[in-house]
This record gives sequence, structure tokens and C-alpha cells, in this order.
Amino acid sequence: MKKNDIITEAPRQFGKETEFFFQCVPQNTVSCQANVHNAIELLYVISGSYSVILDNSEYEIFPGDLILFCSNTPHHAVSGTAEKNSYYVIKLPPSFLMELSGKEKMAEYVMRFAINRPENKSIWRKDELSGSRMLDILNSLISEFQSRKYAYDAAIKLDIAALLLEIMRECPPKTQLKHPQVAELIYAAMVYAREHYSQDINEQELAKSLGVSYSYFSRSFKQITGLSFKQYLNRTRIACAEQLLVTTKKSVTEVATDCGYNNVSYFISVYRSVKGKTPYSTKKSNKKESGAD
Repeated sequence: MKKNDIITEAPRQFGKETEFFFQCVPQNTVSCQANVHNAIELLYVISGSYSVILDNSEYEIFPGDLILFCSNTPHHAVSGTAEKNSYYVIKLPPSFLMELSGKEKMAEYVMRFAINRPENKSIWRKDELSGSRMLDILNSLISEFQSRKYAYDAAIKLDIAALLLEIMRECPPKTQLKHPQVAELIYAAMVYAREHYSQDINEQELAKSLGVSYSYFSRSFKQITGLSFKQYLNRTRIACAEQLLVTTKKSVTEVATDCGYNNVSYFISVYRSVKGKTPYSTKKSNKKESGAD
């Protein structure tokens, strides 16, 4: 594959800025390496098709489909058999949502895009979007991007905000939190896990640093995310491990150490339980895809 076969307006700050850009790749191409980042990301398919792995589940997406990657959610995309496969990308930092609301609600809104939960949709098919407000917003985004009229960058951000609002209203929380600051507390713990996953994190010490008891922290984390903190930490570590396995030449032992596992056997066991395969098979399959010797 030649470099000029890929048409892309690449993110400038690795998810630290709010962006809307276009990407087009030839058939059977890894358009998005297995990766995890802090940004919230949405893909809107224009042509061709893509096989997408999202949180260990595989989906086929086609023209007119929209898919959401929550913040810090591992994802991977490979183009289909069409000569050209393209999509638009919306990429934004969680802070974008925080700027839209008061302090008492901002963390609750961010949580919708901070973790995949069974009750929250991640894919909207073309038929579902037909005639919807979401489709109107997507068309407006594309129009602003292509026309580049005066203040189009501001118009794009306003449209992105409107799209996120539609997603939040589609599936609001079933129960209102009695203490809105709980969402802020849990989100802070999630950010801490993402930033310090390579270190030995003591859950009790983390709860203490956040100013709450361990039992309250543990119970609240499970209630809001659907996972225990240990489960979330392992998912974060394994997502980062997968990224290292497919994007670097590091050994499985090195990757285990980099991701906070001092015991390689335990790392392999956790990796298998999360991904359904071993880190060795991930590394081997990636070599085949890339054509490496």
C-alpha cells in the first residue's frame, strides 16, 4: 500500500481538540489500528464497508451507518472489498461536554460517552437514521466541512454539540443520581486509571484520595459503570496492551510490564479472559495483516 492511497485529514492533537475530518482507504486496509485514547469518536460511513472491532465485539458497518467509540474504548477498523472505502470522523475530548453544562451535571453527561454499557447504543444503522434529527445534523456537518463558509469551524462545533445532545436524549439515565457529584468522583477515578494504568493502583488508597470510603467508592463505581474498579482497570490495561502488541515490536513480557503486570502468566490469563485469545495470537495475527516477516 502506497502512502498516497490513504486520503485523510489527520487529528492534530491526538483527541485534545474537537475535530471533523474525512478518511478514504482502498480495500482490505487497516484504516484504524487497534487503539485506545481519551477522545470520544464517531464514524459516519460514506462508501464501501468496514469491519469494526469495538470492545471485543465485531460489527460490519456500511454507507449511512454511524458508530460511536466511547472515551478509552478499544477499537479497530479494517476496510471491506470495495475499491474505495470512506467515512467522516467526529473526534472530541470529554472536556467538550464539560464546557456545555454546569458543574453539577457535566460528569453525568460525560459518563454517557465514557464507557460502553449494554443499555446504550453504539451503532445507528442507515434505516434508523433515515428522517431523523441525527441525520439532519450529520448532513449539516458535511455541508459545512465541504463549503468552508465563514465561521464553518464554529458551525461544526455547534452541530457536534447538537448530535451529542440527540444521543444523550435517546437513552437518558433510568435513575437520577441523588448526589450528582458521584458521577464526577467516578469519572475522576476512570481518568486516574487511564493515566496510571502502568502503576500499582491500590483501590482503597484511591478512594481515600478522592475523599470517600472504600465501600462507598466500590459500590458507586459498580452502579455507574456496571463494572468493578478492578474490572475497569484490567480492561484499560488490556486495551493498552493490545495497542502495544499491534503497533510496536515489544515482547509480550515487555508489554505486560508496561501495562502494570509484574506476572506474565497472570497477564496472559487476564488478556485471554478479556479478549478471548492470547497476547501471542494477537501479535502473530497482526504480523500477518501487516505482511511482516
